[in-house]
Amino acid sequence: MASDGALRTGLRLRVLGPVTAWMEDRQVNSGPPLQRAALCVLAARAGRIVPKERLIGDLWGGAAPQTAEQSVYTYIAGLRRVLEPDRGRRGPFSLLTHSANGYSLARDACRIDAEDFEQRLAQARRHRAEDDLPAWLRALEEALGLWTGTALGGLPGPFCAAERARLGGLRLTAREDHADALLRLGRHHEALETLTGLITEDPLRERARELTMLALYRCGRQAEALEVFHDIRLLLAERLGVDPGESLRRTHELILRADPSLTAAPSSTAVIAPAEALRPRQLPRDPQIFVGRTETLVRLRALLAPWDGSAPQAVVAVTGTAGAGKSTLAVHAAHAVSEHYPDGQLYLNLLGATPGVGRLNPLDLLGRLLRSLGVRPKAVPSDPDEAATMLRDRLAGRHTLIVLDDAAGPEQVRPLLGLPAGNALLVTSRESFAVADDCVQLVLGRLRRSESVAMLAKLIGAERVAADPAAASELADLCGGLPLALRLAAARLMENRHTPLAELNARLRDERRALHELESGDLAVRASLQLSHDLLAGSGHELDRTAAAALCHLGVLHVPDATPEVVAALLDVPRDEAERAVARLVRANLAEPGERGRFRLHDLVRLFAMELAERRLGERDRDDALDRVLGLYGTTVRLAMKLIDPHRTHPPHEFAEREPFSLADSAHAAAWLESERPNALAVAAQSMASRNPSLASSGAHLGFSFHWPLEFTGHHVDTVTLNRQALEVGDRLGDPEISALANGYLALGLGHAGRFEEALVHQRAEVALRRASGATFSRMRALGNLANMLNALKRHDEALSSAREQLRIAREIGAAVGERYSLICAGAALLGLGDAAAAMAAYVELGTLAKEAGDAMHLSNALMGMADVHLRQDDPQSGAVLYEKALALMREHHSRTMEPRCLGRLGQAERLMGRFDEARAYLRETLAVAEKYGAEYWVTFAREELALLDAGNAAEDG
Repeated sequence: MASDGALRTGLRLRVLGPVTAWMEDRQVNSGPPLQRAALCVLAARAGRIVPKERLIGDLWGGAAPQTAEQSVYTYIAGLRRVLEPDRGRRGPFSLLTHSANGYSLARDACRIDAEDFEQRLAQARRHRAEDDLPAWLRALEEALGLWTGTALGGLPGPFCAAERARLGGLRLTAREDHADALLRLGRHHEALETLTGLITEDPLRERARELTMLALYRCGRQAEALEVFHDIRLLLAERLGVDPGESLRRTHELILRADPSLTAAPSSTAVIAPAEALRPRQLPRDPQIFVGRTETLVRLRALLAPWDGSAPQAVVAVTGTAGAGKSTLAVHAAHAVSEHYPDGQLYLNLLGATPGVGRLNPLDLLGRLLRSLGVRPKAVPSDPDEAATMLRDRLAGRHTLIVLDDAAGPEQVRPLLGLPAGNALLVTSRESFAVADDCVQLVLGRLRRSESVAMLAKLIGAERVAADPAAASELADLCGGLPLALRLAAARLMENRHTPLAELNARLRDERRALHELESGDLAVRASLQLSHDLLAGSGHELDRTAAAALCHLGVLHVPDATPEVVAALLDVPRDEAERAVARLVRANLAEPGERGRFRLHDLVRLFAMELAERRLGERDRDDALDRVLGLYGTTVRLAMKLIDPHRTHPPHEFAEREPFSLADSAHAAAWLESERPNALAVAAQSMASRNPSLASSGAHLGFSFHWPLEFTGHHVDTVTLNRQALEVGDRLGDPEISALANGYLALGLGHAGRFEEALVHQRAEVALRRASGATFSRMRALGNLANMLNALKRHDEALSSAREQLRIAREIGAAVGERYSLICAGAALLGLGDAAAAMAAYVELGTLAKEAGDAMHLSNALMGMADVHLRQDDPQSGAVLYEKALALMREHHSRTMEPRCLGRLGQAERLMGRFDEARAYLRETLAVAEKYGAEYWVTFAREELALLDAGNAAEDG
């Protein structure tokens, strides 16, 4: 909850009804509905970065318009005017900030009535647990008094819809609790009045019906109470095809026989206690150091001890990778809900992943549980089915929690599935429990950075963390949010209290030493992961062994994530076999699932996989695996570009033969290129760093193959990084072809960044290498790129000479794409020299050739060139029409690299026509796109044009 900061900023947000914003005691205009929805999204995640894509998804879902990004910028600007009205349009802003990753509302920027509501509900639950009925009632009335209508009334979007449903559900439960409290305090008529409205609003809520029956009975209206039961029974059958729940049926029976207990307490407490029996209390001690996992704990409490008093979830499984803290969480959660299981809490370690010890078999498991419940050892059946039947009989009518730690998988606990209602199993396992009957699985991921730092502070002392908070944050990241790793890192630091955190960080950054550092006594991250791997590798199932081999081979690659196709290449097996192996790794919690079939390895699992690959695979095997992945990416990127734009050329290279990814059409190809870009470029960089000349050469050519995808999507920084490395490969291998290509592509990347003088050096180097090699096509292509660079430097005479030489060679060898490119460069040079007519002629000819060839990219160039001529001839209106056509064409064909130029010129044209609002919109979009893609020239251009607009406004105001 924002308290101090909220008082400082004075912004209050009311969402429990029509959304309104207040500064101090004055209501302020927080903008149109979508802007208010954006404020709600940011406020709900205050203190955290909300990516722009997430914000768009929360506001529009899958129906986001093309103008969504621009709308977001507008909404953010509007909200900043509300939050910090004295900062002007340019800021700097401290409450609603922007970073490369998205937007963030400061944690103390505003106070939300929904937070107050939920805090009062939590306070009410505490009073109820303490049996302080008057305080319980007061807290509920305070919570419900905050509501003024439907939550987030009238606001659109998926986030608001989901939040509206969540808060509405909490309100209904609170109203039921309010009626329950009134009944317990003997205020039956008031409770009945509350419940009548609640049933009208949601007629299928069984708890509300049950409380209504009890209120009517206590008001002396037994017949009406029974009628309520008949009504809900018919309604449930008609609408849902189900019968009333156990609690509702029990209340009906008690009313039928006028049970005396009904006059003393509500039906939720009128349960006849089972016969006195042994009540074991076997839980290990509640962990003294427990940090984070708040959402998971809340979910566990809701499943194991439902707020409405209904039966708990039969089976809850906490799964996750080794060292994720599953056992600690389970024990902590079991202590938190122990009061809901008055008949006992049992605990068993099933030894599913304990080295050197056999796991418990079903009969051992059942026998231990039965003996804990008072069955004499000799009376325990020797048949597992009979023992399971006896256990169910013993637990009938009881409320017992059974914690089963470290299960090998669902099969080990199958005899315990189907226990009588009221009892619950809480299981931990490294294996997935998704297939277990009547089970809810919670997969335990990594701790947040803030939680990891808090855990370190508890383990090593808050003063050491406070002395170097940056190093503490880095240590949390290096441990990957894994509790076991954090504990072992803390143990290292406690071995020598004078060791600075930064020193341990330096050792952990060394991938060769990281797992060695995370050891202490018998505990080690490596040993824990090794056991998970060995269980698969030593299994009698072929799929398990293939999964173990996949983990080992994944250590060959240094990539962010992967797909089954990549695993198939690594193992040299069919895709379906690789897909099953990946699914097995996910079930074993050695891999983390992602979207659309992707998966990733936790950072420490990846280091372990790298060690495995070094230990178990020879250098030749590792090189062959990497070469197959190079072949997969190399063949697929060329297929993708053929689908997107068959006119673009690639340097010839023989990659290892691999079946490419399956791509249906150009849209699918573009999506694949963007999703696989980080992985493919990582593989290219890793290969270029190899001592194997063949791998280094293929890595360079994979980078060259990615030139057009990077060009189309504006990832020019990647172009520069890759080709600097490729240039080093060319020098190292003495390969003039690689050196020439690297120089040329590097020049293009630097040119897009506005570093034209530096780019010119590399472009001239490529031309020199091409002249020396005698490769005509390559020389022709290099001359065109040289002309383009000279035009950027306004050296138009030289550019025109180079373009004409390219045109001559292109026509001699019949290179249509070179002919078109030479016309682009010639047109720009002629316009720069002041010959508008000749420039227009070149662009018209270019447009004709591009249309005939179906080359959308060069047609966009022709349209923009003709528009440039119109702009030079003081005809911005004609220019704007052509710029708009070019923009539509390049967006249709996924070519983003020319967007900043086209948008910027459109903004300029609109300004020259006096259409200042349209100009400002285009120029702001120019700035956003150019900043995103590192197009510094157009960043500067957009800012200068916006300054002209601002100056014009100031002059008018003056």
